[in-house]
Amino acid sequence: MENTTGTDSMESHSSASAVPNSHQVYDALRKSEERYRELVEHANSIILRWDKNGIITFFNEYAQRFFGFNEQEIIGQHVIGTIVPETESTGRDLAPLMEHICNHPEEHRYNINENITRSGARAWIAWTNKILTDDDGNTIGVLSIGSDITKQRQLEEELRQAQKMQAIGELAGGIAHDFNNMIHGIAGFAEIIHQTTCDTRISEYASQILTTARHATELTRQLLTFARKGAYQLNDCNTHDIIRDVCAMLKRTIDRKILIRQALDADHPHIKGDSAQLKSALLNLGINAKDAMPSGGTLIIRTSDVVVEAPLSISDFQLDPGKYLKINVSDNGAGMPETVRQRIFEPFFTTKASGRGAGLGLAAVYGTTHLHKGAIQCRSDIGIGSSFDLYLPIIESYSEHQKKAAKSPGTEKCIRMMVVDDEAIVRSYSKTLFEMHGHQVDVFASAEEAIEHYRKFAHQVDLVLLDMIMPKMDGQQLFRELKNINPNIKAMLSSGYSVESKVKDILQDRILDYIKKPFTYEQLQEKIADLLENGRLALVED
Repeated sequence: MENTTGTDSMESHSSASAVPNSHQVYDALRKSEERYRELVEHANSIILRWDKNGIITFFNEYAQRFFGFNEQEIIGQHVIGTIVPETESTGRDLAPLMEHICNHPEEHRYNINENITRSGARAWIAWTNKILTDDDGNTIGVLSIGSDITKQRQLEEELRQAQKMQAIGELAGGIAHDFNNMIHGIAGFAEIIHQTTCDTRISEYASQILTTARHATELTRQLLTFARKGAYQLNDCNTHDIIRDVCAMLKRTIDRKILIRQALDADHPHIKGDSAQLKSALLNLGINAKDAMPSGGTLIIRTSDVVVEAPLSISDFQLDPGKYLKINVSDNGAGMPETVRQRIFEPFFTTKASGRGAGLGLAAVYGTTHLHKGAIQCRSDIGIGSSFDLYLPIIESYSEHQKKAAKSPGTEKCIRMMVVDDEAIVRSYSKTLFEMHGHQVDVFASAEEAIEHYRKFAHQVDLVLLDMIMPKMDGQQLFRELKNINPNIKAMLSSGYSVESKVKDILQDRILDYIKKPFTYEQLQEKIADLLENGRLALVED
């Protein structure tokens, strides 16, 4: 009995100790809540609760640090006007979205929207939302966990922008090429009229057509620069000299209420560049700054040395490691909204009144930057102004090139020429004008016709003028076919635009030279005279 009693007593004691008392339950619950709060508070994510009216009821430490509000300042406040702006920078109204999330949280388990910090900085947040219910299953609020995806969003936007700019560039290049062919014909026949008429009024009209054609050529030049298909010549040049020239031009032409300042602090201002295009780019930036300051202000152009240690991406520009010259053009004008800033380099995009700009200035700046293997970046704030940073690779040693002595015009020699071009107006103009000056000209619309003729009469042809862009067979391919017929062929290339690497390849193919459309008869004759004088072109014996 004693043993039985002892056993019962031990079992009873063991059973009693296995059942936790209320103090133990409370202590375990308190520790669990502490662990939960510690986990939530120290999580590297934004965690908040808000009720059905949009009022914030919980805000973890990470959220407080991220948004800049402490718990006393944010609890009890509405999400709109504190951490959510009324309107996104994209223009989307966020108030209806927040209201819909409050009333229909089950439809918004995941959403992305722009948020705003206490300092006014914008950030894109990816939110995961969980419905909070009471004991009866009624919705009482939302638990939201957010991750900052601003950088990812910027990279995605830059990629989209780069792809769009590339597509626009291809379109612009194609339009400019076709337009140049038309201008070439218009200017050519105007030149014929000008040279053949004895009527002074008709001569004056022809001169007006030629002037208008030159203006049209300038527009296409800007388009081609944007498309990175324009002709340019890289030489050693001093950017400080270019900036001084630009500032002098701006001082003579813009309102005196605008103060122009220079801070040329770079130790290495010499770059490999096209001084004319760089001057045009800086003038465009200066004129845009002027337009942003109608009541006056300050335009500053600064230079400094920059070293890029590792490959760097700026928008869709890629900078290799090395030394760069940084040119900053800034103003304290009206500034521009983000929606405008994102589109400023697009051709034909302008915020100016009709007739005050073609929208090609900054597009040309963009193309010039690409051609110089540099980068350009724009920052702008409404009411504060805009700032453009232009990065250009420097050369550390600079040698001044002597200008070539002007040549006295020699006696014009007549040659036998083949012109191959798929544009009828170019063929017609070329034959008419060249034959007016004593040359013998045969014109061909296709590569097939040209090959057939050259196979029969190669020994009678002094020079073949080939269009670069033609259907079925381009100028380089046609040149190689003709070269198979006559290894000593003398040919020159012409095109509505030049692709620098392509032209270099063709010149290595032993083509004589390249001339850019639209060109005048004098320009072509100068090229021919140069080739004859240098012995690179010899007339075929009769």
